[in-house]
Amino acid sequence: MRRNRLRSGLLTATLIVTAAVAWWYFAPTNIGGSTQYVITSGVSMEPRFHTGDLAIVRPSSTYRVGEIVAYHSTLLHVTVLHRIIAIHNGRYFFKGDNNNFIDPVQPTRSELVGKLWLHVPHGGLFLKAFHTRVVAAVLCALLGLVLLAGAGKERRRRKRRRKDATGSGPPRIPIVNSPRDHDVPRPFNFRALLTASAIAAAVCVVLGLFAFARPASKPSANVTPYSQTVTFGYSAPVTPGPVYPGHTIKTGDPIFLTLVHNLRVHIDYSVTGAMPDTVAGTEAVVLELVGPNGWSRSFVLTPATHFSGNHTSSDVTLNLPEMQKLLTKVETLTGSAGVGTFSIAVRPRVHISGVVAGHQIKTEFAPTLTFQPQSGQLVVSSAGTSSGGATSGGATGASRAAYTQSQPGSVSSRATAPATITVFGVSPGIAMLRWISILGLLLSAAATVYFYLRKRGEPFEESYRIQAQYGHMIVPIVGGEDLGWPPVDVPNIKALVRLAESGQRLILHNRSNDIDTYMVNEEGTVYRYQVKPSKVVWGEWTDAPVPTQTAANAAAAQGAANGT
Repeated sequence: MRRNRLRSGLLTATLIVTAAVAWWYFAPTNIGGSTQYVITSGVSMEPRFHTGDLAIVRPSSTYRVGEIVAYHSTLLHVTVLHRIIAIHNGRYFFKGDNNNFIDPVQPTRSELVGKLWLHVPHGGLFLKAFHTRVVAAVLCALLGLVLLAGAGKERRRRKRRRKDATGSGPPRIPIVNSPRDHDVPRPFNFRALLTASAIAAAVCVVLGLFAFARPASKPSANVTPYSQTVTFGYSAPVTPGPVYPGHTIKTGDPIFLTLVHNLRVHIDYSVTGAMPDTVAGTEAVVLELVGPNGWSRSFVLTPATHFSGNHTSSDVTLNLPEMQKLLTKVETLTGSAGVGTFSIAVRPRVHISGVVAGHQIKTEFAPTLTFQPQSGQLVVSSAGTSSGGATSGGATGASRAAYTQSQPGSVSSRATAPATITVFGVSPGIAMLRWISILGLLLSAAATVYFYLRKRGEPFEESYRIQAQYGHMIVPIVGGEDLGWPPVDVPNIKALVRLAESGQRLILHNRSNDIDTYMVNEEGTVYRYQVKPSKVVWGEWTDAPVPTQTAANAAAAQGAANGT
């Protein structure tokens, strides 16, 4: 009985600790807890989060750049789960991993709900299912069936107790749980299941201590790319004729100096990638004439002009006859050999500043479109950039793609990545191990309670336990009922075992008419204990002795059991 009380106390303590842990980590805020359950929707956090996923967030003492945090959006009036990209003047700047813009709302610390703790893919769909009327009705029906079954079982136990108290029923004897070699059904081995549940709970506790002792995330570099692109083009009015059938030439058409006088160059600039709409900058266009022997001269076609956003365009016009006069004069004064050695370059100079992934950037982009006079024709000789960007070029008649130049860039910011551990080639995440340990502990505790209650409600016979505990002292016999003199009945098996041990004798066992008889021959006196096929359960266990033949025999047996 003392062992049962100790086991019951340990079970109660385990349930209390499990309930406290479950409340601390999983109790929602609407019932006084600190955990918030967020069901994600949309594509702003793909590929990590998808519609219907469940994000469990908990409040934190610190929030850092790179962490996924939920906050109350005063604009949308919903809870938003995005990543922090910057913190400035007490305001938190958020951005979805799959968005190319920063959230329009910058919440304060008081508007933050909590930091991502656990991510359950498709968990939101199951959580929503529990709120439907059909599922709620099914759960209530199952709960009602369990309660009715438990109430019915308790009523049956009370009836048996009242029947035993009036003496109309068979005597209750100690419960047993051990095998014997006859046709009575063997009881289920709940002890092995309880042991397995306890081992599983211990493993989950060790796994939880290991997982919670390590950070769930680790620092990593979050590289955000962007690109600046300039597309050149040109056009000019011409007189229709044998050379030009139309009134205008376009990009790729040949440029004859005798027929084209005013060449219009179009410059289209854009920023692509993760750049937000708050980019601002200036653009200036410069004309550079470069001659032999290092001679050069620059002309400002368009002064620095401010623009905002990630796109701007401008147009400049080149007066080709005036440039030819200037180049001819320079050739005469310097004695250079031929105008063909000169080049004409149109160079836009773009300076931008903005925020990429929460970081301020300032950069410059200066691509170049170069023409060369050759045999009375102006030819696009090269297209390049002075800032180390990617280039593409082509001669006159090339496709429009030949006039597109780009300069890639990127910013690197500190971020966090899920921490993992590699075991036998498998790399589970620390957060997943935490989730497994908590769920495993809860399931193990539930299994322990279930098997314990099943064990207490499972009917057994005493002979099982006698055979399991004292089988090494028991010898089966045949036809041991006709002793020639009346035996002395003892109240329980423990008294009979005491007699056998004191006289260093074996216990004789005989089964007849479904009654198990255990006997010890002590110097001519036979002491007997009989077990009738009456099943009991743990909750109805009693030490009440079986009826004896005579009061004198009972007194003698009790005295022998006590060693008097």
